Amino acid sequence: MTLFALIALLSLLNTILPDFIRNYLKVSRLWGVRNSTEIRQLQTELNDAREQVEVVSNAEHSGEYARTIKIMRAERKVSEAEAKLKSARGMENFMRMSIDTAMFYGSKVLLSAITVFISIRNRGTPVMIIDEAISLAPFTGLLSFPTGVANAISVPAWAFSCNLTFRLIYGFVKNRGA
Repeated sequence: MTLFALIALLSLLNTILPDFIRNYLKVSRLWGVRNSTEIRQLQTELNDAREQVEVVSNAEHSGEYARTIKIMRAERKVSEAEAKLKSARGMENFMRMSIDTAMFYGSKVLLSAITVFISIRNRGTPVMIIDEAISLAPFTGLLSFPTGVANAISVPAWAFSCNLTFRLIYGFVKNRGA
């Protein structure tokens, strides 16, 4: 009976946990990918470049041409600083997304590997034996495949049915709530 509950619990966790990690836990927040010093430095550089544009715009120049050239140079510095900042933020978002994706698939692989290990280790043990009064006529051999026990449900068949059932229920609930 413990094998029955263990496989059902693993299947339930394998269905719910990865989506919980991806959508609610956001491991990248806990991992430490924060506002890096590079982004703060680039933000300071951008603010300085904007102040320089303001200073150049308000300053008295010897001629209109010189004033226009100095404003264009200052605006070019602003656009370069904005491009660097945008690139750094994009890289930070990419790192966060890759950490979250790695945790999503890592949890799926880990729980699936545990389920496969338990299935292989207990392949000869039936999860449950159904009374002879209940006939599983066309599926008897398939449901009890590696065990060889009549009217039994094997570990791989139980793991498959739990996984499929929980995924169908979770998909229905998820789509119904959205």
